[in-house]
Amino acid sequence: MIKGDSMSLEEIKVALDSNSNLTDEIRDHFYSLICLFHEKYPNIDLTNLCNLLKTLKIEKSSKFINKRVSKYNHLTNTLELNIEKINEGYDMKHVLMFEILNMITNNGEYTGFNKNDKFRALNAGYTEILTNNLVGNDSDISALEDEVISTNMIAYIIGEDTIFNAYFNNDANLLTNKMLEKGFGE
Repeated sequence: MIKGDSMSLEEIKVALDSNSNLTDEIRDHFYSLICLFHEKYPNIDLTNLCNLLKTLKIEKSSKFINKRVSKYNHLTNTLELNIEKINEGYDMKHVLMFEILNMITNNGEYTGFNKNDKFRALNAGYTEILTNNLVGNDSDISALEDEVISTNMIAYIIGEDTIFNAYFNNDANLLTNKMLEKGFGE
């Protein structure tokens, strides 16, 4: 996914505009956040994201189905939003950026380096770190503090570049090999 060539922002805009499942307001929010991402990480290929945006569905869920404020289902390309949680005061810019990162790293089987759910917490922690770096969090609610702390410690040990490359290239093996090299799991 890390490449010099990528979809242009204009192509992203066309993909968003072609999705009749999204309102104009949602399209504008997504586009603004994608522009922020692209400005910070221009070498990340957005082709996959562009294709997913054409068919993305957003559905309301309840606390009985989804206990979190949002959940991106990479298998169905559906973003579930828990309206009850949203009303608790979450920063929706933060929530949407978190899920856009999940879409960018969706390879059809998993997101980021979360292959077979081996690195679920680490993947969530890294997604949260990137989200915070991109848009911050204007809410007092921070649902993944423990994951962020753990991820920061692991990134310090194995190297930020390793975790970054593993995340954007969907390469759990890169992460595992570097962890073994640094003495994890022995």
